[in-house]
Amino acid sequence: MINALKRIIRKRYNISFSKSGDDIQLNKLINKQTPGVYVDIGCWDPVKSSNTYYFSLRGWKGICIDPNPELDKLYKKYRPKDYFINAAIGNSETNLDYYFLEESSMNTMSFDFIKKHDLEDKIIKKASIIVYSLKYIQVNDRLDFFDVDAEGYDLEILKTNDREKYRPKVVLVESDISIKSDVTSNIVAYLESKGYTLLGKSIINSDLGNLFLVSNY
Repeated sequence: MINALKRIIRKRYNISFSKSGDDIQLNKLINKQTPGVYVDIGCWDPVKSSNTYYFSLRGWKGICIDPNPELDKLYKKYRPKDYFINAAIGNSETNLDYYFLEESSMNTMSFDFIKKHDLEDKIIKKASIIVYSLKYIQVNDRLDFFDVDAEGYDLEILKTNDREKYRPKVVLVESDISIKSDVTSNIVAYLESKGYTLLGKSIINSDLGNLFLVSNY
């Protein structure tokens, strides 16, 4: 009963589950009265620090993707209406190494990311994970936003999307560089070439935050 009451309160009021209120901002940008669809890549925990749980509570359809097999049971328990895919997304239809770290939110397929942040001694184990192209993900309804958080592998993921089929209104992607550097970054340059405009950046901690890119049409 207590859990049911918590869900009612969370659904009725604008309670944010993101680290920096990104979900509330996304809702304002999308500005739709009827539920749509989101794709959450590198989704991690179904509730904690989630940019999509807010929408799940309100009847949106979610496709949540993460290479960590331990998350499957959590999504079945807390977000049974969402479709969880235990896989990695990238431009190589094969298997790649996936690194499990002490802080599971930082698990990654990018060893460059691990070296950049001096995390070699934080690796618990690694596993070979199947990698799919984003173009194979099936979306049959209105697609409102992508949320991409892949710890250094984000650009590779974005490049696999077929924008003739799937063109979200908003792309949210994590960045750990300064906003000045973001403006000329490879991710922003790539999305701008696909008809998106950098609208702003949320702040999680120092330079870490989420970039908001909105479709021009």
